[in-house]
Amino acid sequence: MYHPEALAPIVAFLREIGLDVVFGPGAEGGFLPGINIHAGTIHVDPETLVGSGDLLHEAGHVAIVPRRLWPHLGTDLHADTHAAITADAGSDAPEDPVLAMPLKQGEFMAQAWSFAAALHLGVPLGCVFFPGSYHVAAYEGIHPMQRWLEAGTHHGPAALARVGMTGFAGLFSFMGDNGLPPFPRMTRWIQD
Repeated sequence: MYHPEALAPIVAFLREIGLDVVFGPGAEGGFLPGINIHAGTIHVDPETLVGSGDLLHEAGHVAIVPRRLWPHLGTDLHADTHAAITADAGSDAPEDPVLAMPLKQGEFMAQAWSFAAALHLGVPLGCVFFPGSYHVAAYEGIHPMQRWLEAGTHHGPAALARVGMTGFAGLFSFMGDNGLPPFPRMTRWIQD
């Protein structure tokens, strides 16, 4: 596992902000090795987890969805998020940004959320961005996804700002001032 030393602080943080994390065989069969979601609860198997930051990324997918919908989230986060949000909104295209943004920008939001969480925790960014993560097998220096986030050219922070989890930053500062400190500082970690 990339950066096993980061796993304990990550789990403690996720539990502190209200996410359920359990260890055991429920982690089998998830989208990423060593992690699976069952009814909004994140199941982890440290023996098969590739990178400790993968847990932050999957938690980001849950955190950006309103808490009342978490029980509807499972292994297929994309399909489950879409089904839960459209059922809640009564529409395939909800107008409320808190519901619309996870449908449109969910992957980018989870990437940005996990980056901000790693910085907040002071764990190595290499636990989130490692060879093979985000379908990037080989690179020199800094992982491209990390580079985009640090440069302010990644779409995720703007989507997080649109739903009131952080402020606008980087290239997307022109989109307005929502009165919140700029990304990567998060004003809140979950959607209530």
